[in-house]
Amino acid sequence: MAVSRRLVLVGSLTVLVGCSATAPTSSGPTPDGVASLDGPATVTLLRHGESIASARGILSTVNPGQGLTQQGAAEAKRVAGVLAARGYGAIFTSPLARASQTAAAFAEVTGADVVVLDGLAEISAGAYEGHSASEYGADYLEHVDAWARGELDGSIPGGESGREFLARMDAAMTQVLDTDARNVLVVSHGEAIRVWAGNRVLGATADAVRLGYNGFATLRPAPSGWQLTEARPEGP
Repeated sequence: MAVSRRLVLVGSLTVLVGCSATAPTSSGPTPDGVASLDGPATVTLLRHGESIASARGILSTVNPGQGLTQQGAAEAKRVAGVLAARGYGAIFTSPLARASQTAAAFAEVTGADVVVLDGLAEISAGAYEGHSASEYGADYLEHVDAWARGELDGSIPGGESGREFLARMDAAMTQVLDTDARNVLVVSHGEAIRVWAGNRVLGATADAVRLGYNGFATLRPAPSGWQLTEARPEGP
């Protein structure tokens, strides 16, 4: 049965809601990204499917960007069918089209509402935006790799610093925790997930969460912080 939804603006959030849904509220980021016990039992971080920009080798981080390729859309639908049995009661997504389209595939099979959080967007490419990855990808990744190692002071030219990125992702993940759903899906981006998890998730090296298309990592909130319980970089 098709699920009827509509877009609603709630402060800085865009919420794709069903008839009875309410938008979550936020109490602000927890110190150093430490998880709270109040909220979901599991949070799954999923990278979106193959995008048109990636297939063309273009650095694309500005909203909305290009969506999924036909193959990417088909894979997102397949993965959603496989992972639906995990019982995701809420779905959060980056605003970029490739992520929101992936989230929509999960919404179709789970019936869960989708909440768009700006803080889940990919790390800004800044001055490299729209250029070929073959020309500027190494420069972009030089900054991202440093952030993943905890060297957060540097900034991407024309973009954000590591600390600025981490602050917005922390704020988004705090909003993710403020839900009654027991199992939550978060659709974001490869570099965003890698840097955030590398700095915030206990036992998660940046390489452990270097996710391919539809790859995912499952986390558990605990008193000591976020804990990695499963990493499947290539997806199901």
